[in-house]
Amino acid sequence: MRKIVPIAIMVLVIGGAAFGWWFLQNQSASAPKDKVTHPIGKSEEKANPKEHNYTDVDFAQKMIVHNQQGIQIADVAKKNATSEEVRQLAASVSEGLSNNTKQYIGWLSEWNEKYFNLSDFPQMDGHDMYPTHPGMASLGELEKLKKATGNAVDEQFLSLMIKHHEGANEMANSIAFERMQFGQMVDLKTKTLKRQAEEIQTMKQLEAKGE
Repeated sequence: MRKIVPIAIMVLVIGGAAFGWWFLQNQSASAPKDKVTHPIGKSEEKANPKEHNYTDVDFAQKMIVHNQQGIQIADVAKKNATSEEVRQLAASVSEGLSNNTKQYIGWLSEWNEKYFNLSDFPQMDGHDMYPTHPGMASLGELEKLKKATGNAVDEQFLSLMIKHHEGANEMANSIAFERMQFGQMVDLKTKTLKRQAEEIQTMKQLEAKGE
């Protein structure tokens, strides 16, 4: 009986993490109650920028997790990078991603929609439940960055964050999110992609300089 209880607890914990991973990786966001089904043969109803749809919800849910990893990466460089220029850039990246994440969480809360945080996806007993959205670093890469010292921090941060920003751009411009309609979210996405494109250019210049 004593052996059964720990095993049952382990099964429940791993099952919960697996469900969270499955939800974000494979499950579409719940559609709003007022979702309209269009008759066959008729043109689709024009998007209403004042209303959200299931695509807006799905995008926000995925970007929360994506952004939270970006914040982790940037915060390491903000603290440990040797170059003042890299530290300042990392601080700016962290602030931008943090503000975006708070906004996405705010919208989902207003819409009574659920979401998961990156911390809900730990690696347990060799079963990697970690999200793998485009551009996201592996757990191994994150550990390597955290243990890095000297110029290696700068180099690894720049490499990981360039890939991370490029992955965010890939996600945002994918077919999966073509039907986004909530105007404020679309505007935020557009402004964010513009800012991150500029940050990518800066990071590539710093890489070339050997920062």
